Amino acid sequence: MSEPAAYSALDSQRFGIRVFRARADDVAAVSELTQFARSADLDLLIVRCPVEAVAAAQLLERAGGILTDTLVCYRGPTSSFEPSPTASPCVRLCQETDRAVLEAIARASFAGFFGHYHADPRLDPAAATEGYVEWATSALADASSVVLVSETEGRLSGFLTAKKLDAKTWEILLNGVAPEFQRRGIYAALFREIGCRARAQGASDVLVSTQLANLAPQKVWSRAGLALDHALYTFHWWKA
Repeated sequence: MSEPAAYSALDSQRFGIRVFRARADDVAAVSELTQFARSADLDLLIVRCPVEAVAAAQLLERAGGILTDTLVCYRGPTSSFEPSPTASPCVRLCQETDRAVLEAIARASFAGFFGHYHADPRLDPAAATEGYVEWATSALADASSVVLVSETEGRLSGFLTAKKLDAKTWEILLNGVAPEFQRRGIYAALFREIGCRARAQGASDVLVSTQLANLAPQKVWSRAGLALDHALYTFHWWKA
């Protein structure tokens, strides 16, 4: 019989504690998780719970879980993506020689980000930021991933990573724009390009998610024909 939560080696190494991850869709799953967590060798349990599972979310709160974010997930057809009418900014595949700048952009983009890691005061915010940096650069070595970068005024200005889930679906995972280049349509250009690439390779759908309060990219997604598909609460449960 499998355990109700999975050990997260990356999170554990990053924060120097034993971290487990799980999903709880109903009250029964929450009860199983909390029993497991109290007896298991862990420090932190990260639980995702559908927003419609109100009773499960309330039980997680009563058990001591703290709400750290609300993740909204969008889905849309690649048929709605069209190439940019202009050539600016230039968007291309990331190369290994871009790694150092990619790291710098990711670090600047996610310092103080309001995801569930940064929202938990018991986690080191610098380590949380480095987690996003590692996530961005690790995609360069993943054959199922695509990493795009944008060039503006002769400099790398942003990046976007995506993963091919299967022949028909691509998921956009992570993106960032250097602070000095923000509010110039760079994210929209990266988003448009990944949708066009997915369509050209036969994919019919794209998925993407972010925190509920992160409104700017959601406006880009809506304009591109994506719609809200589902949403998840993220809870952190610390073992006393």
